[in-house]
Amino acid sequence: MRQLSKNYALFLTSESAHSNSNVSLITIYDPSTAPGGRVRFKGLLKHIESRLHLSPIFRQKLLRVPLDLDHPYWIEDERFDLEYHVRHIALPKPGDWRQLMIQVARLHSRPLDRAHPLWEAYVIEGLDNIPKLPPGAFAMFLKIHHAVVDGMAAVHLMRELHASTPD
Repeated sequence: MRQLSKNYALFLTSESAHSNSNVSLITIYDPSTAPGGRVRFKGLLKHIESRLHLSPIFRQKLLRVPLDLDHPYWIEDERFDLEYHVRHIALPKPGDWRQLMIQVARLHSRPLDRAHPLWEAYVIEGLDNIPKLPPGAFAMFLKIHHAVVDGMAAVHLMRELHASTPD
C-alpha cells in the first residue's frame, strides 16, 4: 500500500462535472501482420492479461482515508475484472475518421469510476471508411487517470502493453 502524492491527489480534487483529469492515447493496428492475418478480441484480452504484471497500476484502486483527512492510498483490487476495463465496440457504418473522433471524444469525456483501477481500454472496430487504413484495421483507445500516470508514464505503459515481435 502506498499513498498518493500531493501532486497526483490534486488531479483528483480538481475534477468537476465538466472537466476530468484523464490521459488518453489512441493507437491504430493493422491485423494483417498478425498470425493468420486476424486479431480477435479474446486474443487481445489474453495478451493484455499476460502483461498486467509489468505495472502495478493496472490492478490498484484508490482507498480513501476516512473523512478525507489525508490523501488516498493505492491498494490491490481484490475483485479486479479485466473485461470491465477492456471493452469491445464498433463504429456504425460507414466507419469514417469523423465517427472515430466523435466516439473517442465521448469516451474521453466520461469520468472513470473510482471504485475500480483508474483506467479503461476500448478496442474499436469498424474503421472501414478511413483512407489509407488496411481492411480490418482497429483502434485501441486507452484512458488512464492523471492521478495514475503523467503523459510520459502513459507512453511507457503503452510500451509495456505491447510485445516487441509482430506476433
